[in-house]
Amino acid sequence: MLENIIMIASIAVLCFLLYILLKEIKQQKRVKAKYKLDHSLSKQLVTMLGGDKKAALRLLKNVRKNYPGKSYKWYQEKVIRDLERDRRY
Repeated sequence: MLENIIMIASIAVLCFLLYILLKEIKQQKRVKAKYKLDHSLSKQLVTMLGGDKKAALRLLKNVRKNYPGKSYKWYQEKVIRDLERDRRY
């Protein structure tokens, strides 16, 4: 009788852990989709900076720090807009 209770409790714990794991995996997939690269924007950004990939990454990092929670495409577009704006002056 005690063995049956222990077995049922163990199965319940395993099911709960599996539920949490699947929920976490599902959420990670959503986060990854948010940060997909737009290669045409990446290419445009690096071209605007004369091929300086380190500068592009540095600018993207600063924008991500100042505007957390946006999509990676948004960050790329923001950096490009800022560069275009700064070049007009």
